[in-house]
Amino acid sequence: MGRRGQGREKDRSGQVSQLEDLMRRRGVDQAWDALDEMMRAGLPSDRFTVSRMLMRTLADGRKNWDAAKINRSVALVEQFVQQQPQEADEVLFNAMLDTHSRTKDIARLEATYQRMQDLGVEPSHVTLGILVKAYGQVCDIKKVLQLWNEMKEQRTQANAVTYGCMINACVKCSQTEKALQIFRDMQKHHKQSNTILYTTLIKGCGNEKDLNSAVMLFREMKDEGVPYNTIAYNSIIDVCIKCSEVVKAEEFFQEMSDGTVQPDLITYSTLLKGYCQVGDLDKALQVAATIKGCGMQCDELVYNTLMDGCVKANDLSAGVGLFAEMASAGMKPSSITHSIFLRLYQRNGYKGNAMDAVAQLYQHHGLEKPSGTVEKASKAAARRENRARAPQDRNAAKPNGSWRPLPVGSTQKPLPDNLCRRPIPTAPMPAVPVQAVPFHAVPAFDASQRMPYGVMVPGEMYGVPSRPATFAGMALEDLSYQGRSHGPGACPSAPDGAPGQGFVFSERGPRPPELTQWSAHSDFSHFMR
Repeated sequence: MGRRGQGREKDRSGQVSQLEDLMRRRGVDQAWDALDEMMRAGLPSDRFTVSRMLMRTLADGRKNWDAAKINRSVALVEQFVQQQPQEADEVLFNAMLDTHSRTKDIARLEATYQRMQDLGVEPSHVTLGILVKAYGQVCDIKKVLQLWNEMKEQRTQANAVTYGCMINACVKCSQTEKALQIFRDMQKHHKQSNTILYTTLIKGCGNEKDLNSAVMLFREMKDEGVPYNTIAYNSIIDVCIKCSEVVKAEEFFQEMSDGTVQPDLITYSTLLKGYCQVGDLDKALQVAATIKGCGMQCDELVYNTLMDGCVKANDLSAGVGLFAEMASAGMKPSSITHSIFLRLYQRNGYKGNAMDAVAQLYQHHGLEKPSGTVEKASKAAARRENRARAPQDRNAAKPNGSWRPLPVGSTQKPLPDNLCRRPIPTAPMPAVPVQAVPFHAVPAFDASQRMPYGVMVPGEMYGVPSRPATFAGMALEDLSYQGRSHGPGACPSAPDGAPGQGFVFSERGPRPPELTQWSAHSDFSHFMR
């Protein structure tokens, strides 16, 4: 502490204060240039200002990472230590160690720690936290435990932050049991626990798919007076989804909604992922509608999760509609999106030409064709996925109302390059003209009736709810009816905005009438009851 105080005193006069003032007025880059010139001229500086400069550079790097700038800064600090070893203290070394930890440069981290020991600079509990965090990031649990056992003095000084680094390192290394043991030891020494520690442990239980332990820790928070927040609820809901306990996740969501904690995009995205995993695409789409209804923006993760749900539900038309929604929102599809669509087309009968079909879809929406590297990665991912799903697909029952091919001679206008259809079998089918029937003229639901695949049917036909136009109206306005725009719920043959005559794409025929009805503006909470 004394050496740090001397640095502050020295900062108030001479060249050091000028360096500090330069950093404040003209930025840290100018300060590094000035320090370089000072060291070349043999002029002294002080550890306090240099530490501040390195920490400022690292903080700026979080917004705009520049490896070259970071490396230059570290090199200048190492040169400073070489020229003025008496100025090096624990704060300066911690700043260097933290930089190497963030860049995951273990070799330079170890060299810096060895230099710290050679100069006789005593490490603190902050040093311990930085070191175990760094080794935890590279999953070196042996080194993490070795440091924790060796640095006994620093361990006795450890606060919640240091314990948090250690517990997080154990969780990252799949050592949840050890993390819990350290947490209990922390409690025995009457160290203050917090929400971050509990949520880290809950995350570890999720990795182990241990729902009971996760729920126990979550309830313990209330007993220990640790407040719940959105992160805590998101963590326990995520564990429920990982353990395929969607109903339990709904219960925690309802508890969250009934209290003072507000769900965020991560909350809804996690629930949405759970519904997609169990193949309940309708509820997943309702969550997506709720996200937009709450004024939040669906990101690429939400769209990719929904489209992956379309793969599980074998719903090509809904997937194409989601892709259109994503493209219209200005989002550029990633390699993950590309691999999802490869699997979706392959599962719908496009074997050899799935890549061409996806490329045509990209072209239709004015998007660049994926690069060769992306295509290779997508193909490999699709092959792995298909191999993993093969046993399930052979044993899985066919969905109620299996699809039928688009009848030969249909009067429906074809979609561009058949992007929304499975390949049509070569066997001839009797011609069945497509007719648009207003909602009020539709008879009562008859489960025996089945519509051919690819036929446009009125929304809410047979009493079965259609999906929201924005997500599962399949954006068919721009795919099926070129040259004219129709708003949601509008019939192409009726005046724009005519009520009760919205159209949806019927893929597998009518859905069972027991499906819960909802609208794009309805509240999501009724699914929780």
